[in-house]
Amino acid sequence: MSVEALSIESPDIDSPARIDVAASVRDVVMEFPNGSERLRVLHGIDLDLAYGQLTMLVGPSGCGKTTLLSILSGTLSATSGDITVMGETLGAMKDGELVTFRRRRIGFIFQQYNLIPTLSASENAAIPLIADGVPWEDATRRAGRLLDQLGLGAHIDKLPRQLSGGQQQRVAIARALTHDPALVVCDEPTAALDAEAGRAVMGLLDEAAEDPRRAVLVVTHDDRIYRFADRIVSMEDGRIVGEGIDAVRH
Repeated sequence: MSVEALSIESPDIDSPARIDVAASVRDVVMEFPNGSERLRVLHGIDLDLAYGQLTMLVGPSGCGKTTLLSILSGTLSATSGDITVMGETLGAMKDGELVTFRRRRIGFIFQQYNLIPTLSASENAAIPLIADGVPWEDATRRAGRLLDQLGLGAHIDKLPRQLSGGQQQRVAIARALTHDPALVVCDEPTAALDAEAGRAVMGLLDEAAEDPRRAVLVVTHDDRIYRFADRIVSMEDGRIVGEGIDAVRH
C-alpha cells in the first residue's frame, strides 16, 4: 500500500499551522505526590517532533516514556515547562479548549485497542468524527472508506470480538487517523501483537508518518519494530540519554 492510498477525508476544520515542528517540549519537569514528598519522574526534558517523521521513544519500563507522551498529547499537565503543539501552547488553553484541540488535532493509539464492544468496526473508527459533530451516517461512511484502505473493507460491519488482534489494532489506527490529526501518539501499539501483525501495524503507521502535515510518536520497548523509525530517542530515569540505535540500552 502506498502512502497515497492512506488518503483521509478531513472534517471541516482549519488547516494545521505551518511551522517547522509539529510539537515540542522545553524544560519539562513532572512530579507526582509521594507521601509527604514529591517524586520527580521527568527531569527537564527537551524534545521536538518533526512533520513527516516517525519518532520512537524507547527505554526501560518506568523511565517516563508514557508520562512524556501524555504531556505532549495534553492528557497530563506537566509540573513545569512549555508544551507546544502546532504552534499552540497547551498550558495556555482552558480545559474546554484543550479537549477540543485534542479531539481535532491529536490521534491516540494504545496497546489495548479500547474499542467499544457493541459498535461495529466502522462505528468505532468514526468516533472522533461523531464527537466533533459529524452526522453518524456521514462519519461511518468516511470511516468505512479508510478501513477499506487499511485492508478491512470486508470487516467494517463486524464487532471487535469478531476480529483478530491485528485487525482490531487496524481499527484503532483508523480511529486515530479518521479526523486527519497533525499529531498521532502511540503507546506500545505492537506489544499485544505477534511479529507479523506488529510489522503490518507499523507499516501502516510508517505510511501515515510520511504525510508532511503529520508527526507520529511511538512509545515502545519492542526492538522488533525499531527499523520503522525515522528517529529513535532513548530515555532512562526520566531523562533523554541519546539518539539513534546505539543509544538504546538493552
